[in-house]
Amino acid sequence: MGGFTFLWPDGKRLALTTSWDDGAIHDRRLVELFNRHGVKGTFNLNSSTLGQEGRLAPAELKTLFAGHEVAGHGVTHPFLERLPASAMVNELIVDRIELEKLTGYPVTGFALPFGTYDSRVVNALAGCGYVYSRTVKATDNCLLPDNFLEWHPTCHHAKCLERLKDFVVPDQPWARRAKLFYLWGHSFEFDRNDNWNLIEEFCQQVAHIDGVWHATNMEVHRYVTAMRSLVFSVDGRMVHNPSRLAVWHETEAGPAAIPPGDSRSA
Repeated sequence: MGGFTFLWPDGKRLALTTSWDDGAIHDRRLVELFNRHGVKGTFNLNSSTLGQEGRLAPAELKTLFAGHEVAGHGVTHPFLERLPASAMVNELIVDRIELEKLTGYPVTGFALPFGTYDSRVVNALAGCGYVYSRTVKATDNCLLPDNFLEWHPTCHHAKCLERLKDFVVPDQPWARRAKLFYLWGHSFEFDRNDNWNLIEEFCQQVAHIDGVWHATNMEVHRYVTAMRSLVFSVDGRMVHNPSRLAVWHETEAGPAAIPPGDSRSA
Protein backbone atom coordinates (compact mmCIF):
# COMPACT_ATOMS: atom_id res chain seq x y z
CA MET A 1 0.00 0.00 0.00
CA GLY A 2 2.58 2.50 -1.07
CA GLY A 3 4.65 2.25 2.08
CA PHE A 4 1.87 3.32 4.45
CA THR A 5 2.31 2.00 7.97
CA PHE A 6 -1.04 2.01 9.74
CA LEU A 7 -1.40 2.84 13.40
CA TRP A 8 -4.17 2.70 15.96
CA PRO A 9 -6.03 5.91 16.99
CA ASP A 10 -3.84 8.77 18.19
CA GLY A 11 -0.85 7.15 16.53
CA LYS A 12 -0.60 4.22 18.93
CA ARG A 13 1.10 1.03 17.81
CA LEU A 14 -0.51 -1.35 20.31
CA ALA A 15 -4.18 -2.17 20.91
CA LEU A 16 -5.82 -4.36 23.56
CA THR A 17 -9.33 -5.77 23.48
CA THR A 18 -10.91 -8.42 25.70
CA SER A 19 -13.97 -10.71 25.51
CA TRP A 20 -15.86 -12.46 28.35
CA ASP A 21 -18.61 -15.03 28.04
CA ASP A 22 -21.84 -16.05 29.80
CA GLY A 23 -22.76 -13.08 32.03
CA ALA A 24 -21.76 -14.57 35.38
CA ILE A 25 -22.02 -12.36 38.47
CA HIS A 26 -18.21 -12.37 38.60
CA ASP A 27 -18.29 -9.94 35.67
CA ARG A 28 -18.98 -7.27 38.30
CA ARG A 29 -15.59 -7.75 39.91
CA LEU A 30 -13.91 -7.94 36.52
CA VAL A 31 -15.51 -4.67 35.36
CA GLU A 32 -14.42 -2.92 38.56
CA LEU A 33 -10.86 -4.11 37.94
CA PHE A 34 -10.96 -3.01 34.31
CA ASN A 35 -12.34 0.42 35.19
CA ARG A 36 -9.55 0.93 37.70
CA HIS A 37 -6.84 0.20 35.13
CA GLY A 38 -8.42 1.58 31.95
CA VAL A 39 -8.97 -1.80 30.28
CA LYS A 40 -12.07 -2.32 28.12
CA GLY A 41 -14.15 -5.46 27.80
CA THR A 42 -16.82 -6.95 25.57
CA PHE A 43 -19.28 -9.07 27.56
CA ASN A 44 -21.13 -11.78 25.64
CA LEU A 45 -24.52 -12.61 27.15
CA ASN A 46 -27.20 -15.27 26.82
CA SER A 47 -30.43 -13.33 27.17
CA SER A 48 -32.48 -16.24 28.56
CA THR A 49 -30.14 -16.86 31.52
CA LEU A 50 -30.03 -13.28 32.81
CA GLY A 51 -31.52 -13.08 36.28
CA GLN A 52 -30.91 -16.74 37.06
CA GLU A 53 -28.84 -17.81 40.04
CA GLY A 54 -25.21 -16.84 39.53
CA ARG A 55 -26.02 -14.64 36.54
CA LEU A 56 -26.29 -10.90 36.11
CA ALA A 57 -29.65 -9.19 36.50
CA PRO A 58 -31.15 -7.62 33.36
CA ALA A 59 -31.61 -4.25 35.05
CA GLU A 60 -27.91 -3.82 35.85
CA LEU A 61 -26.48 -4.24 32.36
CA LYS A 62 -26.68 -0.64 31.19
CA THR A 63 -24.94 0.75 34.28
CA LEU A 64 -22.48 -2.10 34.86
CA PHE A 65 -21.18 -2.18 31.30
CA ALA A 66 -21.08 1.58 30.69
CA GLY A 67 -17.91 2.26 28.71
CA HIS A 68 -17.67 -1.40 27.72
CA GLU A 69 -19.68 -3.48 25.20
CA VAL A 70 -22.49 -6.02 25.41
CA ALA A 71 -22.51 -8.62 22.62
CA GLY A 72 -24.60 -11.69 21.85
CA HIS A 73 -23.83 -15.27 22.82
CA GLY A 74 -27.04 -17.01 21.76
CA VAL A 75 -30.32 -17.05 23.68
CA THR A 76 -29.63 -20.43 25.35
CA HIS A 77 -25.90 -21.02 24.59
CA PRO A 78 -26.49 -23.87 22.10
CA PHE A 79 -24.24 -25.63 19.62
CA LEU A 80 -25.45 -23.47 16.75
CA GLU A 81 -24.19 -25.74 13.98
CA ARG A 82 -26.40 -28.57 15.29
CA LEU A 83 -29.62 -26.60 15.00
CA PRO A 84 -32.11 -26.43 12.11
CA ALA A 85 -31.89 -23.15 10.23
CA SER A 86 -35.01 -21.66 11.83
CA ALA A 87 -33.87 -22.48 15.37
CA MET A 88 -30.41 -21.09 14.66
CA VAL A 89 -31.83 -17.81 13.40
CA ASN A 90 -34.12 -17.61 16.43
CA GLU A 91 -31.12 -17.95 18.76
CA LEU A 92 -29.34 -15.12 16.97
CA ILE A 93 -32.21 -12.71 16.39
CA VAL A 94 -33.99 -13.05 19.74
CA ASP A 95 -30.70 -12.55 21.59
CA ARG A 96 -30.21 -9.29 19.70
CA ILE A 97 -33.75 -8.14 20.38
CA GLU A 98 -33.61 -8.80 24.12
CA LEU A 99 -30.10 -7.40 24.65
CA GLU A 100 -30.88 -4.27 22.65
CA LYS A 101 -33.87 -3.60 24.89
CA LEU A 102 -31.60 -3.76 27.93
CA THR A 103 -28.60 -1.83 26.58
CA GLY A 104 -30.29 0.81 24.45
CA TYR A 105 -28.03 0.32 21.41
CA PRO A 106 -27.73 -2.10 18.46
CA VAL A 107 -26.01 -5.34 19.49
CA THR A 108 -24.11 -6.55 16.43
CA GLY A 109 -21.16 -8.37 18.01
CA PHE A 110 -21.18 -12.06 18.92
CA ALA A 111 -19.17 -14.79 20.62
CA LEU A 112 -19.79 -18.33 19.39
CA PRO A 113 -21.19 -20.62 22.12
CA PHE A 114 -18.58 -23.33 22.81
CA GLY A 115 -16.57 -21.73 20.01
CA THR A 116 -18.05 -24.14 17.45
CA TYR A 117 -19.46 -23.21 14.05
CA ASP A 118 -19.70 -24.09 10.38
CA SER A 119 -20.37 -22.17 7.17
CA ARG A 120 -24.13 -22.17 7.90
CA VAL A 121 -23.52 -20.40 11.19
CA VAL A 122 -21.25 -17.80 9.61
CA ASN A 123 -23.84 -17.09 6.92
CA ALA A 124 -26.64 -16.88 9.49
CA LEU A 125 -24.66 -14.45 11.63
CA ALA A 126 -24.18 -12.12 8.68
CA GLY A 127 -27.82 -12.47 7.69
CA CYS A 128 -28.93 -11.57 11.22
CA GLY A 129 -26.90 -8.38 11.21
CA TYR A 130 -23.85 -9.41 13.22
CA VAL A 131 -20.60 -7.88 11.97
CA TYR A 132 -18.15 -9.98 13.98
CA SER A 133 -18.09 -13.23 15.92
CA ARG A 134 -15.35 -14.53 18.18
CA THR A 135 -14.14 -18.11 18.15
CA VAL A 136 -12.01 -19.85 20.80
CA LYS A 137 -9.19 -20.78 18.41
CA ALA A 138 -6.18 -19.03 19.92
CA THR A 139 -3.67 -17.69 17.41
CA ASP A 140 -0.93 -16.88 19.95
CA ASN A 141 -0.15 -13.82 17.83
CA CYS A 142 -1.16 -10.17 17.66
CA LEU A 143 -2.27 -9.97 14.03
CA LEU A 144 -5.51 -8.55 12.64
CA PRO A 145 -8.26 -11.00 11.62
CA ASP A 146 -8.77 -11.96 7.99
CA ASN A 147 -12.52 -12.39 8.54
CA PHE A 148 -14.28 -10.69 11.45
CA LEU A 149 -17.05 -13.32 11.38
CA GLU A 150 -14.38 -15.87 12.27
CA TRP A 151 -12.35 -13.71 14.63
CA HIS A 152 -9.74 -15.80 16.44
CA PRO A 153 -8.40 -14.34 19.72
CA THR A 154 -4.77 -14.16 20.72
CA CYS A 155 -5.22 -16.39 23.76
CA HIS A 156 -7.36 -17.53 26.66
CA HIS A 157 -6.78 -15.62 29.88
CA ALA A 158 -4.85 -18.58 31.33
CA LYS A 159 -1.95 -17.54 29.07
CA CYS A 160 -2.39 -13.78 29.38
CA LEU A 161 0.92 -12.99 31.10
CA GLU A 162 2.91 -15.32 28.85
CA ARG A 163 1.50 -13.82 25.66
CA LEU A 164 1.79 -10.26 26.98
CA LYS A 165 5.57 -10.56 26.77
CA ASP A 166 5.33 -11.00 22.99
CA PHE A 167 2.93 -8.07 22.74
CA VAL A 168 5.34 -5.53 24.19
CA VAL A 169 8.50 -6.69 22.40
CA PRO A 170 9.23 -4.16 19.62
CA ASP A 171 9.15 -5.47 16.06
CA GLN A 172 12.23 -5.25 13.88
CA PRO A 173 12.36 -1.90 12.00
CA TRP A 174 11.60 -3.67 8.72
CA ALA A 175 8.49 -5.36 10.17
CA ARG A 176 6.93 -2.64 12.29
CA ARG A 177 3.17 -2.89 12.41
CA ALA A 178 0.17 -2.14 14.57
CA LYS A 179 -0.40 -5.02 16.99
CA LEU A 180 -3.67 -6.26 18.46
CA PHE A 181 -3.77 -8.33 21.67
CA TYR A 182 -7.15 -10.08 21.93
CA LEU A 183 -7.82 -11.80 25.26
CA TRP A 184 -10.87 -13.97 25.98
CA GLY A 185 -12.20 -16.00 28.87
CA HIS A 186 -14.83 -16.35 31.62
CA SER A 187 -14.83 -14.28 34.79
CA PHE A 188 -16.20 -17.20 36.81
CA GLU A 189 -13.01 -19.14 36.10
CA PHE A 190 -11.02 -16.72 38.25
CA ASP A 191 -13.34 -17.45 41.15
CA ARG A 192 -13.45 -21.19 40.53
CA ASN A 193 -9.66 -21.45 40.23
CA ASP A 194 -8.96 -18.89 42.96
CA ASN A 195 -6.60 -16.96 40.69
CA TRP A 196 -7.98 -13.44 40.45
CA ASN A 197 -4.37 -12.39 40.98
CA LEU A 198 -3.70 -13.50 37.38
CA ILE A 199 -5.98 -10.95 35.74
CA GLU A 200 -5.09 -8.33 38.36
CA GLU A 201 -1.40 -8.70 37.48
CA PHE A 202 -2.25 -8.54 33.78
CA CYS A 203 -4.17 -5.29 34.22
CA GLN A 204 -1.42 -3.76 36.32
CA GLN A 205 1.21 -4.58 33.72
CA VAL A 206 -0.91 -3.32 30.83
CA ALA A 207 -1.59 -0.06 32.66
CA HIS A 208 2.16 0.69 32.65
CA ILE A 209 2.70 0.04 28.93
CA ASP A 210 2.95 3.26 26.93
CA GLY A 211 1.02 3.70 23.71
CA VAL A 212 -1.80 1.15 24.12
CA TRP A 213 -5.24 1.81 22.65
CA HIS A 214 -7.84 0.16 24.91
CA ALA A 215 -10.92 -0.74 22.91
CA THR A 216 -14.00 -2.93 22.86
CA ASN A 217 -14.32 -5.58 20.18
CA MET A 218 -16.73 -3.34 18.27
CA GLU A 219 -14.39 -0.35 18.43
CA VAL A 220 -11.62 -2.50 16.95
CA HIS A 221 -13.96 -3.76 14.23
CA ARG A 222 -15.05 -0.24 13.28
CA TYR A 223 -11.50 1.12 13.14
CA VAL A 224 -10.07 -1.77 11.13
CA THR A 225 -13.05 -1.57 8.76
CA ALA A 226 -12.29 2.11 8.24
CA MET A 227 -8.63 1.31 7.67
CA ARG A 228 -9.47 -1.38 5.12
CA SER A 229 -11.84 0.95 3.28
CA LEU A 230 -9.05 3.37 2.34
CA VAL A 231 -8.75 3.94 -1.39
CA PHE A 232 -5.25 4.16 -2.89
CA SER A 233 -3.98 5.50 -6.17
CA VAL A 234 -2.36 2.99 -8.52
CA ASP A 235 1.15 4.05 -7.50
CA GLY A 236 0.21 3.97 -3.83
CA ARG A 237 1.22 7.59 -3.29
CA MET A 238 -2.25 8.97 -2.69
CA VAL A 239 -4.92 7.73 -0.31
CA HIS A 240 -8.54 8.70 0.30
CA ASN A 241 -10.48 7.96 3.49
CA PRO A 242 -14.18 7.48 2.63
CA SER A 243 -15.11 6.41 6.18
CA ARG A 244 -16.45 8.44 9.11
CA LEU A 245 -13.37 7.73 11.26
CA ALA A 246 -9.91 9.26 11.16
CA VAL A 247 -7.33 6.63 10.25
CA TRP A 248 -3.80 7.03 11.56
CA HIS A 249 -0.54 6.15 9.84
CA GLU A 250 3.17 6.74 10.25
CA THR A 251 5.00 9.49 8.35
CA GLU A 252 8.57 10.78 8.40
CA ALA A 253 7.34 13.59 10.65
CA GLY A 254 5.61 11.19 13.03
CA PRO A 255 2.09 9.78 13.41
CA ALA A 256 -0.59 11.55 11.35
CA ALA A 257 -4.30 11.12 10.82
CA ILE A 258 -6.19 10.88 7.55
CA PRO A 259 -9.44 12.65 8.47
CA PRO A 260 -12.85 11.34 7.38
CA GLY A 261 -13.51 12.20 3.74
CA ASP A 262 -9.97 13.52 3.23
CA SER A 263 -7.20 12.58 0.80
CA ARG A 264 -3.48 12.58 1.49
CA SER A 265 -0.24 12.05 -0.37
CA ALA A 266 2.68 9.91 0.75
